[in-house]
Amino acid sequence: ALYPNIYLYMVVRPSDGTAIQFHSSRFCYSYWVIDLQTFYILSSLCALLTLLLREKKSSNVSSDHGQIKDYKQFRLNYLIVYLLVMIGDWLQGPYVYAIYKSHGFDLNQQAILFVTGFLSSGIFGTIVGSAADKYGRKKFCLLFALLYSASCFIVLSKDFYILLMGRILSGISTSLLFSVFESWMVSEHFSRGFPPSLLSETFSQAIYGNGLVAIFSGLLANWLVKQFGVTTPFLAAIGFFALASLIITFTWKENYGGKSDKDDATEASSLSRALKVISNDSRVLAVGAVQSLFEASMYTFVFFWGPFLEIHHKSEEGLPFGMIFARNLSGPRNVPLSDIAQITFLVAGVSLLIPLLYPNETTLFCFFTLFEMTCGLYFPTIGTLRAKVVPENLRATISNLFRVPLNMCVVSLLASY
Repeated sequence: ALYPNIYLYMVVRPSDGTAIQFHSSRFCYSYWVIDLQTFYILSSLCALLTLLLREKKSSNVSSDHGQIKDYKQFRLNYLIVYLLVMIGDWLQGPYVYAIYKSHGFDLNQQAILFVTGFLSSGIFGTIVGSAADKYGRKKFCLLFALLYSASCFIVLSKDFYILLMGRILSGISTSLLFSVFESWMVSEHFSRGFPPSLLSETFSQAIYGNGLVAIFSGLLANWLVKQFGVTTPFLAAIGFFALASLIITFTWKENYGGKSDKDDATEASSLSRALKVISNDSRVLAVGAVQSLFEASMYTFVFFWGPFLEIHHKSEEGLPFGMIFARNLSGPRNVPLSDIAQITFLVAGVSLLIPLLYPNETTLFCFFTLFEMTCGLYFPTIGTLRAKVVPENLRATISNLFRVPLNMCVVSLLASY
């Protein structure tokens, strides 16, 4: 992935300490056992809340039984594909910089490679997004698997310029990962006549499942590295992408961004139409601004939470990074999305402000954990809001346009750092 993987960095810390630059050699494997105990407690709480919410929702369902059955089959099919590609994404995260370091590149060269990925996502993301709306989301989901697999294979090279090409492919792949899969699912959801209210259920389960496969991926990647070397997580990721491609090929229908001849005659491209929609519809603009600002702060947090916490860590014992896993809590479904979003952003802001005012180890740990909880509320909420306000015919294009300011913020951050 183009960004440091939050789940893996906070939950599954490799015992050899090579994968994460932020972690010092004093972090001992024995403390991972303690981390797992606290992680089990939080995971059990998440599972209990999920079960209670599901039972509450099922008691209120009045839709046709046959339609609900079809929806569950559709959701399962989508989640299998989505989680397979996310496993491939998570497998690589902790070892991107470890493999660059093993190739002998210094920090400056690694920074160039990293920034190249974000620039690629920002520059090419809008192009591939509009192309996906025009030529078919299914085709571009398959293209994602091809490009990401190629970028995984390229990391085996020790040539700096070949690795730069790999980062470009990785940037394009990430743009596709966070736009075309969601666009395909939302379009197919409505084309099959499923109730709009069930979209939030799909998003919530996708986020919850994503957390679980992140943990699995971290354990698998750690084992692969210890057994076969630092390149094997990248090769294993190719296998998961291939499996997802097979399922997509044989079970998914193609869908496109709906358009009319009038649109083609009066608009130069889907990109210009998307920009027009964003400028004319304040709801779309607001969702895009919220997404860019929150995720920019989230990535900033990802880059600096480790060293900031280490500065104030007094003991020689390892930090309990496993406890900071709390992203998968689901929000209450009887509360309006706008209210959930407002509360989420308020709590997120406070959780980052307090550690600056009172920078001691306990405060940092507690409020960093709280911030991760807000991330767990944010993703299903913003996904459902996007589905409600973003026009179907330009969904992938607009989703990628939302990521442009985000990528620029991250590039600026890295350049200044």
